[in-house]
Order: sequence, then structure tokens, then C-alpha cells
Amino acid sequence: MADACDLVVRLHEAISRRDADTAALLFHPQGRFRNYLDGGEVIGRDGVRAFYRKLFETLAPDVDLLSVRILADGSVQAELQVSVHDRSGRLWSDSRVTATYTIREGLIQSVELGPDRPA
Repeated sequence: MADACDLVVRLHEAISRRDADTAALLFHPQGRFRNYLDGGEVIGRDGVRAFYRKLFETLAPDVDLLSVRILADGSVQAELQVSVHDRSGRLWSDSRVTATYTIREGLIQSVELGPDRPA
């Protein structure tokens, strides 16, 4: 299961580099998550790539990965500190977020933002 944690770490390294192409490759071809920019869902690698490109062009998020752990069901939970600035540098939000990643065939299948789940 260490590979699952490594996958999440690699995703956040790609996000920190603003590398939408690498981030997309870490997702399963049928991967999906909620589109918190435009509403609806992000589906598949092309959707993931487009989502991150738009995110990086529109906002300037700083996502610090604070911790990563494997849950009993095999999913990976990460605690993140997320600071979002507009392009002029003005802070929009700064908050701690919990993200839970479902892993399938060695790739990220889904991401759920929300409250901590028990280990």
C-alpha cells in the first residue's frame, strides 16, 4: 500500500509544479472527481488535464501536503493546507482540507474532499 501513498505524493508534486499533464497521467482512464471550479464532474484523463490547466490559469493555488495515510478500506487520505490567490496575488482563501483518494489498478480512481474518515 506504500505505492498508493506514493501515488498521492506524486500527484501533489505535479500540482505544486503546475504540471497538468503529469497530474492527468496519475488518474485512471475512468477517474472522476467533483469539479469545484465549474460544477459537475471531472471525468477521465482529458477532463483531469483540462481541469488542472484551467485551475492553474485562473487561480494560483498553493497546496501543501501535510500528511498521507492508508485507511482500512485501502483508500488514501491526505491532509492538505490550501491557499488560493488570484492572479494579482490577493489571498482568496486559506484552509485545511481532507482529501480521500480511491486507487484502482495503481492509479487514482476518485477524489473526495470532506471530513476525516476513521483510519
